Amino acid sequence: MRRLLRHLRAVLRVRPGKPAIGAGLRTALATSVPLALAFLLGVKDAGWGGLSGLLVSLADKGGSYQTRAKELGTVTLLGALVGALGAPGGSMPWLDVSLMWLGVTTAAFARSYGETAGSIGGQLAVIFVVSLGAPAVGVDVALGRAFWLLFGGLWAMTLSLVLWPLRPYRPARRAIARVYRELAEACWDLGRLSREGASSQEWVEAAQRHMSVRPLMEQARATLGVMRSSHLGKSRRGEHLLVLLETCEPMSAQLIALAEAMEAAVREPRFLPLRARVSSLCDAYAAMTSWVEQVLERERNEGVPRAPRMVPGSRRRNYRPAPGIRSREDPLSLHVEALFSKLREMAGVVHETAAGLLHGDPVSDRGRSVVCPEQRRARSWLAPLRDHLRSDSLVFRHALRVGLVATVALVVTQALGIRDAHWVSLTVIAILQPYSAITEERALQRVGGTLLGAGLAAVIATRVQSPSALLAVIVLLTAVSVSLLPINFGAFQILLTPDYLLLATLSSGDWSLAGQRALGVLVACSLALMGAWLLWPMPERLRFPEAAAAALRADGEYLREVVAKRSGTRPEVGAARRAFGLALLDAEASFERLTAEYHGPPQQLESGMAVITYARRFATVVTALGMERPEAEVPGQLKQLAHQAGRALDELADALRDRRVPPPLPPLQVSCKTDDPVFGALLERAPRQLGMLHGAVSRLSSGTVLR
Repeated sequence: MRRLLRHLRAVLRVRPGKPAIGAGLRTALATSVPLALAFLLGVKDAGWGGLSGLLVSLADKGGSYQTRAKELGTVTLLGALVGALGAPGGSMPWLDVSLMWLGVTTAAFARSYGETAGSIGGQLAVIFVVSLGAPAVGVDVALGRAFWLLFGGLWAMTLSLVLWPLRPYRPARRAIARVYRELAEACWDLGRLSREGASSQEWVEAAQRHMSVRPLMEQARATLGVMRSSHLGKSRRGEHLLVLLETCEPMSAQLIALAEAMEAAVREPRFLPLRARVSSLCDAYAAMTSWVEQVLERERNEGVPRAPRMVPGSRRRNYRPAPGIRSREDPLSLHVEALFSKLREMAGVVHETAAGLLHGDPVSDRGRSVVCPEQRRARSWLAPLRDHLRSDSLVFRHALRVGLVATVALVVTQALGIRDAHWVSLTVIAILQPYSAITEERALQRVGGTLLGAGLAAVIATRVQSPSALLAVIVLLTAVSVSLLPINFGAFQILLTPDYLLLATLSSGDWSLAGQRALGVLVACSLALMGAWLLWPMPERLRFPEAAAAALRADGEYLREVVAKRSGTRPEVGAARRAFGLALLDAEASFERLTAEYHGPPQQLESGMAVITYARRFATVVTALGMERPEAEVPGQLKQLAHQAGRALDELADALRDRRVPPPLPPLQVSCKTDDPVFGALLERAPRQLGMLHGAVSRLSSGTVLR
């Protein structure tokens, strides 16, 4: 029951954002025009253009024109090809079954090239299975079907790229704007906590509120990376966006180090002037990042306010340092001023780059120095296939599972005499996902959508018999479902399912088909769930230890890089910090899937969350140590900490991977005697965080979650 309730909450969860009304209307237009032509011209096969128009429109994820044209063109051309190849298959049962297994497995294996290729493979599988379900009586019919599929795809491409285009830079601009919005919120929080003298618990809660900075940066990198893979992405505007994005990495590290320093400062009253100064500068820095967000969102130099200035304190007229700010006897104040000096320098780069983006000026030399040179290794296009052609590959297992279950669904439904057996196979393809928890959620969505669609079709059957009215309902459902896609995928699936039902009813003219489809979906859900649970299952309890162990090893490598390099801002240190962030994101995603799959009481999952939390906190301490220590010399205490803590993290990772309780944590012989209060506090905090991490790994390995 707990598992079912978790799935229901996931289906009903609404993400922040706005409905994509424009995309919904455009998709509805791409679908309805070929269908209208089919009625006006009296050509039944013209309805295939509606299916192609719908799928090609759904394939448009934004980005540069060249990238979008490649993706939409791939779906259009290959869709026409697989539609023609599948046309004669349904005429002979043995050929139908063979082509079903081969075609669906191949389409699912396209996921080897990434999520975009996997999505294209899923759309091609839909066209192929629908074509198998409508066998052609001759070559001319198969070619006619390919023509109308090609026509529908080209019409959708024309609508998306020419008549109703999305702005090519908008996805990247908005993705980077979300990063700056989160950085601004973090700055406001940092200033407020410094001003109020917050407790340690309040600092921890603030850090948890702003954990989304890393995933937002990675999403922006992925979006910008797609754009930069084309010639358009290497334009002047693309360079501005790249500089603005790459500046976020060192800025976030500086803010982490500043937060750690201020957590130590609030304990003593003599730091009240310092806290006031930090609060003022954090507010100014937040105003700067908010201005950059507005520049990225507005895209034009209209209505954008003047940029706030972050002038170094030493340049201000009549500036006098407050007591405890610039005193040589106060290492903490000197450290904070050094951090703000770097932040002011980065703010200058951000201001120059955002202004250049606004007015069309070239990127400055300071901005170019922020961007590390791109290092790309040329790989054969067959390399991803070779990487996943092994028995333990998640992609390979999923492809075999989808192909086999879709084929079994075809055989079973034909044996049971259920009409339109290919609809059941099509539903199996839509439900089955690489992870069982997501498969269960999709099954709930499909059942709900089918019941809604069958009820809607029944109402229309009793009240409306006009094809034009049915076409209007299809247009409305398409527009609403695609509009809701950005904020609730469950609502998109639920509304799209009756859309498919009504499309089939419109094509066949048989109003009883909706009830048959509803029965077929129930069969498909049962077969899909059995396939996910019985065919090469890889439950998340087997994958999460590997993901968490990878994060712990990356944590140790990050610590070693900080100690090995003279500066915490070196590119190698930034790369290690990002590698840990990516590994932690993988561990968090795996833990979310584990939460959805787990049958036991929720409190048993605490140890898994604790592993992720304390790994992140330890990395925060490492970041602050890298920003705090002098560049000229690595303190002996830090070398000792890196050696002992790095080895302990590797041992914890090995224990987690082997699902055994780790050996007792040896005491870290780190001397915390230092004149620098921040450095001393960090040296005290690192062993404490490591001890908490050791306890979390022990509880997780000995508990029932991984059993």
